[in-house]
This record gives sequence, structure tokens and C-alpha cells, in this order.
Amino acid sequence: MAKELTVREMASMGGRARAKAYSKAQLRTWGKQGGRPHKLTGKSLERLRRMLAAGKTHSEISKRLGVSLRTVGRAVTRTKPENAVKTM
Repeated sequence: MAKELTVREMASMGGRARAKAYSKAQLRTWGKQGGRPHKLTGKSLERLRRMLAAGKTHSEISKRLGVSLRTVGRAVTRTKPENAVKTM
């Protein structure tokens, strides 16, 4: 298996060169590792779920957790069971 690429190495390679050098599976795993970490994790996500169950609005939840309304919306979308990946 090839060594893991650094951000600098990935940036220096063009898309086609990278596609020829590595398998689709490797490229997918590297793509999933990227991005910014979620703002709401662990205890704060659990608090969010409890507040939703109690009937609080997204606006109220965002003020209590100290995050933006968009962050609450994204977290709610991530935690919904119908958004889980379905396997066939």
C-alpha cells in the first residue's frame, strides 16, 4: 500500500496524475479524511438531541449551545436516521 500523502503533496499533484497513481478506494478514503471538524460533538450533540426532543426551536438551541443557526441545522441533518447510508 502506498504511503499516505501530505496536504502539500496532494496539492502539488494534478487530478489526473493522482488518479493514475492511486486507486479509487485510496482517493475516497483521503477525501473523507479532509475538511474541518464538526463544531458539535459528543456532549453538545447529546444536548442538542435532548432539546429537540423537548420541543425547542433551532434558534433557541443555537443560543444555548453558542453556535450559529446553520451549525444546528447541519447537526440535525447529520443525526437524522433517514440520512444514513443505505446498503443493498
